[in-house]
Amino acid sequence: MLKRPQFLVGMVVSLAFVGLFFYTVDLGGMINVLAEAKYQYVAPAILIYFAALLFRALRWQYLLSHVSRVGLFRLFPVVAVGYMANNLLPVRLGEVARSYYLRHREGVSATTGLATIVVERVYDGLTLLLLGAVAIPVLILSGLVDDAGTAAVISWTIFGAVAAAVFLFVVTLLTLLAVNPGFGSFLLRLANRLPVKIRPKAQSLIALFIQGLEVLRKPRRHLGLLLLSLPIWFLEGAMYLVIAFSFDLPGFFNPPILVLPVILLVVAASNLATSIPSSPGSIGAFEVPAVAALVLVGVGDGVAGAFAVLVHFTSILPVTLLGLFYLWLESVPLTRLLRRDETASPRPPAVTPGVLAGGQEKR
Repeated sequence: MLKRPQFLVGMVVSLAFVGLFFYTVDLGGMINVLAEAKYQYVAPAILIYFAALLFRALRWQYLLSHVSRVGLFRLFPVVAVGYMANNLLPVRLGEVARSYYLRHREGVSATTGLATIVVERVYDGLTLLLLGAVAIPVLILSGLVDDAGTAAVISWTIFGAVAAAVFLFVVTLLTLLAVNPGFGSFLLRLANRLPVKIRPKAQSLIALFIQGLEVLRKPRRHLGLLLLSLPIWFLEGAMYLVIAFSFDLPGFFNPPILVLPVILLVVAASNLATSIPSSPGSIGAFEVPAVAALVLVGVGDGVAGAFAVLVHFTSILPVTLLGLFYLWLESVPLTRLLRRDETASPRPPAVTPGVLAGGQEKR
């Protein structure tokens, strides 16, 4: 599996980021900063991260509501396993693993589940761009960005505008697939040109994927997705802020309240970069933009590197252990979650009072 071209490309991308991180950060200074950090802030930061994970499960429940009514606390383990898999597998294969674990536990088509995850990722991107759009003007007006930094901000703004255009194009395309039968018919006609042996399978997968987009048929659903995405990223920002106290980061700014837009910028930059398929856990792809955002506002590269490393560690290790624990409880090997056979029989979903079986789908 690791010899497939897409995996090798992901590793090359991550190695490039790691090399850039080592080139731009004073490693000796970073190690000294880490040695003097106040690690008592890590525990509350982990709790905040898990709260954000619970909101992710809530948003996913909203996305799946048109297909299957799954209890929030049944979805939470699936989300945790997906994030664990992203941290252990390259090129964001955790998204595929999550969709198949959902199918295993709740009987929901993996392809339909994957479609809802694609919608999640698009709204994550749009929300992060919104946070960056709020943070950058505040930082410029506060005087934290000098003349040289202003040029960098302009570059970032151009990148943000291009990224926003891409995300908006994708959400528009997904919405058209959901509301306009003609787009789905067009894809099915394309599938008719495939070899006879795989044609029925391709048509079935297209239909299941479009089914996962039904939540986008009503405009108010878009607003609902944005409103559910905001607390996720505000909580992740709160986790970053708590870690910032490990390095007395608010004291770098006058007034210290300016650390808030700085944190928003770091959250936006680091997480947008991890959408690039790379190595397990997006090692390097996370740290480089986080450091760049902090250096932009005058934080030393040693402190910036230490902060980025500790935040990434805090957001990776606990959820990875939790996801592995959930798989251990059910005796499910991670490799099983990468099987792509939609015709195999999933485990019958559990039924709880007031909650429909996860296997019931709209037809």
